[in-house]
Amino acid sequence: MTRFVLFALAILASTAHSQSAVPHPDARRLRFGTDSLEVYLVRHGQRQRTGLITDRLDTVRVKGELRLRRVYRTMDSVLGDGIDTLVDRFPDLQPRSVFSTSKLGGSERTTWTAGRVAGTVALPNHVSHAIDTTISPGTFSGSTFDLVLRSSPLATGYAVDVPSFSGRQGVATLTAKVTAEEALPGSGRAWRVEANFAGLPVTFWIDQTSRRLLQQSMTVGPGVEVVFVAMRDSSTR
Repeated sequence: MTRFVLFALAILASTAHSQSAVPHPDARRLRFGTDSLEVYLVRHGQRQRTGLITDRLDTVRVKGELRLRRVYRTMDSVLGDGIDTLVDRFPDLQPRSVFSTSKLGGSERTTWTAGRVAGTVALPNHVSHAIDTTISPGTFSGSTFDLVLRSSPLATGYAVDVPSFSGRQGVATLTAKVTAEEALPGSGRAWRVEANFAGLPVTFWIDQTSRRLLQQSMTVGPGVEVVFVAMRDSSTR
């Protein structure tokens, strides 16, 4: 789930959270490869397919450091078209770089080094500004929120507060809690994770074995949701 999609849809909301853990993701829990997700707009129970997302994970080595690389491409009539390339240290997902561009969200190019984030953000109206700021240790890129959750030690009742930074929105604390175990038709057992992404209510269904994102639902207005559903022909390893 990328930052430009979530912040473009964010609405005012709040979620109470208690006894939350400090995030300790381990990307070795993830499976590499490409997942494809269909996008649906649901209005008062009526579902319409609007597009497709492809999400590829692999590793690269940069200056001797092993890193997780994510290429997240959105092709959708509602969310717009865009691509995010996210690079994080493997396996703890500490950010190294973000490059994203979309019709709805503009673009962002940032690098993360030694407690600082530097780069440029351009809004959809082409107004741009530079970023050069310090960040607290253990801060994650907002764009990798779902990966942090998927690679965490999930169990029913597990709750986590994820300190995050986005070039467009700045610092935020993203919250999540595993509320149930559910069986999705044709997909197997999943953890249901209720989250709050900078004011946007989001529910994830994460496969208990592969840690694939099987489904995601974002409430964007009264009776209106955007839903992602994993396709069965996705290729993972």
